[in-house]
Amino acid sequence: MSLTELLLATQDPSKNQAAEAQLRQAESASAEQYFTALAQELANNEKPVIARQLAGLLLKNSLAAKDVTRDRELKGRWAALPPNSRNLVKEATASALINPQIDVGKAAAQVLAKIGAIEIPPGEWPGLVPLLLQHVTNSDARARQISLTCLGYLCEDLVLVQEDGNGINDEISNNILTAVVQGMRDAEAATKLEATKAFYHAVVLAQKNFRSENERNFIMTVVNEICRFTAAPEVQIAGFECLVQIATEYYDFLLPYMNSLGPLTWETIKNSAEKVAIPAMEFWSTLCDEELFLMDLVQSGQANGRQPLNLIQQALNFLVPLLTETLTKQSAEDDDDTWNLAMAAGTCLGLVAQVSGDGCVDIVLQFVQNNFQNPDWKFREAALLAYGSIMEGPSSEKMRPMVESSFTFMVQALNDPSVAVRDTIAWTLGRIAQFHPGIVPVKQLMPLLCEKLRDVPRVSANICWNVQVLAEAQPGAVGQGQFPDTTALSEFFTTIAQALLGVVSRPDADDRQLRMAGYNALSIVVSKAGNDCLGHMQALTQEMLNHLQASFKNVDRECELQGFICGVLTSLVTRLRQQVMPAADKIMQEALKVIVAYQQVRGGAQVLQEEALLLVAALANAVGPQFERFMPHFAPHLKIGLENFEEIQVCFMTTGIVGDLCRALEGKIITYCDTILQILYGNLQNAAVDRKIKAAIMTCFGDIALAVSGEFEKYLAPVVQMLREASSTKLADGPAGNEDWIDYLNSLREGVLEAYTGIVHGLKDSGKLHLFKEHVNAVLLFVKDITEDNTASEAVIKAAIGVVGDLIMSFQAELAVHIQQAPFLGQLVIFAAKSTDQGLRQNAQWLQGMLQKFQGA
Repeated sequence: MSLTELLLATQDPSKNQAAEAQLRQAESASAEQYFTALAQELANNEKPVIARQLAGLLLKNSLAAKDVTRDRELKGRWAALPPNSRNLVKEATASALINPQIDVGKAAAQVLAKIGAIEIPPGEWPGLVPLLLQHVTNSDARARQISLTCLGYLCEDLVLVQEDGNGINDEISNNILTAVVQGMRDAEAATKLEATKAFYHAVVLAQKNFRSENERNFIMTVVNEICRFTAAPEVQIAGFECLVQIATEYYDFLLPYMNSLGPLTWETIKNSAEKVAIPAMEFWSTLCDEELFLMDLVQSGQANGRQPLNLIQQALNFLVPLLTETLTKQSAEDDDDTWNLAMAAGTCLGLVAQVSGDGCVDIVLQFVQNNFQNPDWKFREAALLAYGSIMEGPSSEKMRPMVESSFTFMVQALNDPSVAVRDTIAWTLGRIAQFHPGIVPVKQLMPLLCEKLRDVPRVSANICWNVQVLAEAQPGAVGQGQFPDTTALSEFFTTIAQALLGVVSRPDADDRQLRMAGYNALSIVVSKAGNDCLGHMQALTQEMLNHLQASFKNVDRECELQGFICGVLTSLVTRLRQQVMPAADKIMQEALKVIVAYQQVRGGAQVLQEEALLLVAALANAVGPQFERFMPHFAPHLKIGLENFEEIQVCFMTTGIVGDLCRALEGKIITYCDTILQILYGNLQNAAVDRKIKAAIMTCFGDIALAVSGEFEKYLAPVVQMLREASSTKLADGPAGNEDWIDYLNSLREGVLEAYTGIVHGLKDSGKLHLFKEHVNAVLLFVKDITEDNTASEAVIKAAIGVVGDLIMSFQAELAVHIQQAPFLGQLVIFAAKSTDQGLRQNAQWLQGMLQKFQGA
């Protein structure tokens, strides 16, 4: 079968599996031949268009992948090909770019962009951008457009390269920007559109250009022109999206341009078609996001001299009336969740309130008062939506008089003939409870909410959320497993529970995700209830078990309904703790039934249902050592969860549940340790396992060591070896300045330190601490490395202080004298002294106390 025939066979359902397997085999056998053959197919005008397109797609997918590790492998593979073969692929693909067949050209554009992203940063393909620039000045409009499309793809990839810490040559960025801006001034609307789409990514690379006032002025003039190009709305939309990008990347430079950008966006929002007005509105939402971000930086002392320009504050008197007026532009009472201009205005108004605080309240309230009793439902709803939108940001002191004086009217609005108004008032009352819980008259409101849970699903779902928010506002746990004796909702507990049970049992509860909202609200009501409600919870537990048993008549692919019910049971088990014992067998039985049902609907796959897993973990925490009798039934599922690393979240949760089981069973977990640790070792050594799971495994080692005490001796050597390997991971091993890598490194280090702490305590408790003595220096060197890395988080420093203190307490004067002059100790204390975390400072004082005590011994 020829390559063309193979490619076409991938589109034939009867042949595609065999064809795809043959193509994978060809790629494995010789990447060089695979690349060159596909490139020649792509460039060959005699071949069918679909085959050429597929050749381009396979080429692109052979050069890049979403998975970071796989992506690095593919890029390395390309770089390792002989130069002649790479040049052949590049030349063939470049020739296909300006092919008369537009789909072939697009496929070639994607391939060229992927190769460019690999070869441009190290300077290995200086000719690509000039080649594309040459096409941009071509007399053929189609050649101009496809070259601009290619530049757009290339810039999108180069932005990612830059984010990973690899600089892009200024000359290349400048040449790209020149070509793109030239395209934006093209007479052809289609060319303008492709150029503007490319500019969206190119502008991120244009830092140097934006620092030059003349260049910046020119860029802003061109973007302004594009936004005013009313002959083609698609071009305007792309132009406003570019304006949003500029607001994100270059906020600090915007002030001189606001006198033109303000009226431009306001006029567009007022008078243009909705699809154009929405991105114009997004510009103001983005300004809000930037000012909120800067306000946070200033507050935390991390702004490095940057300050908000107060653009929102300066625009309030123009912007807020425009937003409130736009809220009235609802097209129909039916709520179809399609993003529209009125929704965008509500979102923007909410952000404006966060930025301006009390400053926007009076302007909005004027609109609310003028329209609250308007005969047109659109204006009544807009008034309530505006009111709810400004709840986050303004102070409770400012809002209290308004809320108190308007409460009676708001409650009356729950009976409004318009379903849209009732829906919005339910949401607005929830927003008041969410951000100003202290000014909500709970005693008056709660009976009304319970009654209104009987409204249509759209309204009832928002009332459920309202109940949930009021419950979340209660004090909750005051310590580990300690709850307040009573709360403001205690007297309503049974009424709320009954009303929510009524909601989830409604025949129309599938509409608007009402059943989910009901169970979620019930779960929060239980978790935040006072201890005076515990007496009602055993009956509620039995009711939830009845719901769970009945639910197996309706099992979907995700076991969604069973998951909601498990969520409520998890809250009940967590609150009842030992009191749940009479129902423990039934709870465990039903949780395992959910797991088995989930495996069945997933075609017998070895998977676990997350909510059922959390319920099992809660039960283990609640009943402690008595969970041992359930372990023979649960252990096979635990093994499945630990082994199924491809389902990242479930494997991560299962790894955490090992810790719960260790705390519940203590030494009795030893029966299962060989199996558990064997799987954990395998996961650590497997490159395909997500690094989040690997970090969690470190903590798991400490939990096991603490639980089995001296029995950990047989696992000590392999575990410490793995902890050492993990602790050798450095900041420089990952992409420079990458926040995800820094977060991972911190979670990994924290896990390693917690593991060492668990091991030290476990061995000390069993009189086997001498076994760890040879590893102490490795731990101290690890802590020293941490103190020399300014990206270490407070949690890591806290764990480091803890483990050093534990070692000193364990080895006493012998160790204290050895490390008393070590500079890293001083670094730990200095870091702690600067922290606002009281616990961290106390830990540092405790460490100093330990040192002083044993140095003088």
